Amino acid sequence: MVDNNGKPYSQLALTLTLVLGTFCTALTTNMLVTAYPTLMRTFSISSATVQWLTTGFLLVMGIMIPVSAWLLNNFSLRLIYMAALTCFLIGLIVSFTAPNFQLILLGRLIQAIGIGITFPTIQTVLLVIYPPEKRGTMMGLGGIVIGLAPALGPTVSGWILDNASWRDLFGMMIPPVAIVLLIAAFTVRPVIPLKKSAIDGWAIGLSTIGFGSLLYGFSSVGEHGWTSAIVIISLIIGIIFIAGFVRREWPQKAPLLNIRLLKIPSFTVASMITGLANTAMIGIQVVLPMYLQNVRGRTPLVSGLIILPGALLYGLVSLISGRAYDLIGGRRLALMGTFLLTLGTLPFALLTRHTPYPMIIMEYMILMSGVALVAMPLTAASSVDLHGIQLSHGTAINSTMRQIMTSMGTAVLGSVLTNVANQGQPAKHLLQTAPLLYQNQTYAAAMRGFHAAFLVATVMGIISFIFAIFVKRTPKKGAVQ
Repeated sequence: MVDNNGKPYSQLALTLTLVLGTFCTALTTNMLVTAYPTLMRTFSISSATVQWLTTGFLLVMGIMIPVSAWLLNNFSLRLIYMAALTCFLIGLIVSFTAPNFQLILLGRLIQAIGIGITFPTIQTVLLVIYPPEKRGTMMGLGGIVIGLAPALGPTVSGWILDNASWRDLFGMMIPPVAIVLLIAAFTVRPVIPLKKSAIDGWAIGLSTIGFGSLLYGFSSVGEHGWTSAIVIISLIIGIIFIAGFVRREWPQKAPLLNIRLLKIPSFTVASMITGLANTAMIGIQVVLPMYLQNVRGRTPLVSGLIILPGALLYGLVSLISGRAYDLIGGRRLALMGTFLLTLGTLPFALLTRHTPYPMIIMEYMILMSGVALVAMPLTAASSVDLHGIQLSHGTAINSTMRQIMTSMGTAVLGSVLTNVANQGQPAKHLLQTAPLLYQNQTYAAAMRGFHAAFLVATVMGIISFIFAIFVKRTPKKGAVQ
């Protein structure tokens, strides 16, 4: 294999470097959730303030993903990837050494810049350097990175918090990232075809405000509620600016993000399925630990260990599903995966205060198997009718849709959980007159909230199954211009 400069390079070395680097960045995406109580106590901050470690992170990451397509098409892959890892490393160091919460947040935002670039980059590179008949297998490998690493995050962070300091959540990642950055200097080569274009400042401004406001609005629902002025205004601003972004980009010959690809049915259907599947998975990952800790009284580490088998199975099935896609195509995998996703999600809507833990573990394993069958294989399927420069735009659109749908989905699940639970809260006077009755009614209200949230996740699974019916039966050679 030769790169854009005609020099030979190792596909294996390039692939492993991207996998290792992206695994390091992906592992940190949701590690901090279990550290919130510790950080609140350490810096005497509120839950609303500490939540910015997630809200701000999602905002920056969501803003960077659409820009990644332009970066990959205008600059050398080596430069882009090493710059992304360097940003991530600097962010880790800032957070690790931070004397106050403000610097922890700043470091987290810098990390998000790197992650927002590495996620779509690995998908684009795997689609470019491997032929269509091998893309499923390689995207399955990429699925381990993008799906397994975040799933392992809560377990890893729970163990660290039980045995070390919150600083080690950042500090433990500094050495491996520095090593990967050094390796990347020798193994990452310019393999993505470049088509240089002038930077469109208006497009960047519109996309930054639009996607940023939309993600902020969804991220604020849990704290302020759907009827809050800040949520409504943020969503309206986001929709208006995204509409302006679409209007500006649609006629462009060299757009910042080629949204015309959404006119290709195979791309749009596959992207919707991966977005819905990821939304259901992340929603369960957010709500299930709350059930285990708030209702069952488990520690963050124990709740992380309960979902660990499902996370490990996700990695195994990702490899198998990638190879299966190369052999049988995406439609059967989509139908099977979305069916298992729905089958694994539905029992969570029937949880009780005494549901056996082995049953919870099994249900989560079924859910994660279904997601693994559709996540990266369907990302490969979305590229069936794309080629050349379209691949980088396609992965950027796919990642952007997944990010927005995930934020929207978790906001919906969180608000449903909170609103249903609050509606069933017992009268305060019962706490004094009938404390046992008050406790039982509180638990019952909480369980109704969890049931409603899990039911919403099940509906997402059903919708993804319906979309799976329309996946192309066989890969099609050639491409749509």
